[in-house]
Amino acid sequence: MAKAKKLPSGNWRVRVYSHTTPDGVRHYESFTAGTKQEAEMQAAKFANSKERSTTSQMKVTEAIKGYIDAKTNVLSPSTIRAYRNMERKYFATIGSMKLKKLTSEDAQTFISHMAIKYSAKTVKNAYALLTASVAFYAPDITFRVSLPTAVKKTSQAPTNNEIMGLYSLASDWMKQCIALAAFGSLRRGEIAAIKYGDLKDNILFIHSDMIMDENNKWIYKDMPKNQSSVRYIRLPQQVVDMLGTGAPDEFIIKYNPNTISKMFIKLRNRAGVDVRFHDLRHFYASIGAMLHVPDVVLADFGGWRHDSPVMKNTYQGNIRDIAEGYSKKMNDYFNDLLDGNMT
Repeated sequence: MAKAKKLPSGNWRVRVYSHTTPDGVRHYESFTAGTKQEAEMQAAKFANSKERSTTSQMKVTEAIKGYIDAKTNVLSPSTIRAYRNMERKYFATIGSMKLKKLTSEDAQTFISHMAIKYSAKTVKNAYALLTASVAFYAPDITFRVSLPTAVKKTSQAPTNNEIMGLYSLASDWMKQCIALAAFGSLRRGEIAAIKYGDLKDNILFIHSDMIMDENNKWIYKDMPKNQSSVRYIRLPQQVVDMLGTGAPDEFIIKYNPNTISKMFIKLRNRAGVDVRFHDLRHFYASIGAMLHVPDVVLADFGGWRHDSPVMKNTYQGNIRDIAEGYSKKMNDYFNDLLDGNMT
């Protein structure tokens, strides 16, 4: 709130922004009183009544847009991009409604309408954006609704034969991508973001991500969305040799995550293997489980969150002592697999 200023007459005056006319001129209301406190009190009442009036007339779409705009410099570019996509796609049936008149019935109708066409996860994400936007402008509004139940999907990790079948047909750079995912646990965005400066001997520092911003442009992000993703991994020597060498700031893989996925889909169709690129990380996890690597250690290797903070806090000190042995055990397995010593 603006501070009152003393006038030559001895009175106090406060100017408060009122509105901007179509020609771009800003207009203010002026409040004058005999004391500084009284002038500022009058101005505060006007500002509060103006805010309530604005909120009462605000539409759902305006609240969503305002919420996203306010969070643009706080949330990650990929999150803002996801919000913008939801803003464009999902709120047509409810967007023109006044924020203050929105009821639980309206919110439930919105959910039920979405559930006909979209997955439970998509509905949940859209509803989360709606409630966050409503709470941002009208925190007194709450809803009592039921969300659709997500169907738990089970996926089978690829086998050794499937991994090596893909690997044998892959181009040199796709071999690198497969090896980094299946034998190093890297995600697509992490693979596209690693640089030669991140690789020292056979230790790879994973601390960056390649993400798409709200303008659909791929950008390099130095820190990932989840701190658990920041990690050091020990790569099999054959993978290190395959990656080669380059300048510290040179990207090891010269393709963005979408290109990696598109080329992998072509490869798997040619190989006749029903595997997603993300399933390569499942392969890494399944091999770790088969070799009896403790879950807490495997979580650190793959950048997964531990099951609970208690586990992390209890075993963190021991992880550093025992992880190298388990890492060697897994790398020996992957090296034998690459050498063709097992199926």
